[in-house]
Amino acid sequence: MNDSGMTETRIPDYVPGHGLLAGKTVLITAAAGSGIGSATARRCVEEGATVMVSDRHGARLAETASELGVASAPCDVTDEDSVQALFDAAIEQLGHVDVLINNAGLGGTAEVHEMTDDQWARVLDVTLNGTFRCTRAALNHMYERGSGVIVNNASVLGWRAQSGQAHYAAAKAGVMALTRCSGVEAAPRGVRVNGVAPASRCTPIWPR
Repeated sequence: MNDSGMTETRIPDYVPGHGLLAGKTVLITAAAGSGIGSATARRCVEEGATVMVSDRHGARLAETASELGVASAPCDVTDEDSVQALFDAAIEQLGHVDVLINNAGLGGTAEVHEMTDDQWARVLDVTLNGTFRCTRAALNHMYERGSGVIVNNASVLGWRAQSGQAHYAAAKAGVMALTRCSGVEAAPRGVRVNGVAPASRCTPIWPR
């Protein structure tokens, strides 16, 4: 306990890599900056993977790629041509994609009675439709190889209600459903599709 009588949460010691992804190639969307995407990229590098990061923010993407020493390619997941260009670049630079991590998502706060069509559509287009576009591109590539893994970043809000988050929650619930359905389709072809549902996380913009 601290001086105020509150129980302090101890952050676990950082666990070093074990080479779990040695020899694998990993493509991660929305990996610029200091959030879940860049932390995931860093961990994949520590586990021995050859990594490519992507994001729609060019300057931040370049900084992240330089910091981690990995390849990069810009991508706007709301644009199909941009998604196809990303996978073309990944295949050219990595040879193939063993793992795709769909991290791109967009949030916001608005209650349903005040939410505009644009607010609703924008969140769903980035968070759900963007995940669909990248998943489709990855599956077409992975089916040809008969192997691969897709990990979709969902959220606890996919099943838990929170005021002001109807658009984000609906999008993440959609990501969960997309994950289940595409996973059933992909399994007989040697491809795994899974999802994770983060809650609170420690980042530079999220105080510990």
